[in-house]
Amino acid sequence: MNPEPTSRPYRSTLRQEQARRTRAAVLDAARRLFCTDGYAATTMRAIAAEAGVSVETVHAQGGKAALLLAVVDRAIAGDDEPVPLLERPPLARVLQADDPRQKLALLREAVVEGLEPVVPVFRAFQQAAAADPAVAPAWREYEQRRHEDFARIAATFAAALRPGLDAAGAADVLWTVLSPQVIDMLVGQRGWTVPAYADWVADTLERLLLG
Repeated sequence: MNPEPTSRPYRSTLRQEQARRTRAAVLDAARRLFCTDGYAATTMRAIAAEAGVSVETVHAQGGKAALLLAVVDRAIAGDDEPVPLLERPPLARVLQADDPRQKLALLREAVVEGLEPVVPVFRAFQQAAAADPAVAPAWREYEQRRHEDFARIAATFAAALRPGLDAAGAADVLWTVLSPQVIDMLVGQRGWTVPAYADWVADTLERLLLG
């Protein structure tokens, strides 16, 4: 009589958890090196050494460009869950709020809550896109996706926009004011604190969007 295969799901769960931890270790190591040494100078072997795994294990997670994109997505989302950014609580609250100035206050909170970890990642991503043809299309795709998200946010401001500004123009304003380039200039290069940048975002958007 054959024994019941009760241990198989358990072993499968263990393997999945181990794979998740391994991937997290590789992405954490890649992020540290991309942000400190730069994308171009970071090798797969260096990532393996930093993560404490074999080079083969790192390659199993994807090429260097794929690792960078995973690091960017993870930094923006804050975890590995496949939940769209606008469905996560900080920006979901912005979409759901009715009052336009409350929306801006909630957007400021979202910036304070989520920006600090992504500033060096944005810089690494932007530099990599300028230097590596394998990364450049992903940067363009990311910027397009970011604009689409801001277009959805801008549409919720439509009834309150200042005269002469439509939702498409408002999306461009949001896309620019909250761009990685502006964030890097003010926070990364000029040394602004994240709360100071968030205050500037809220004040600037109120002036440009609402009049």
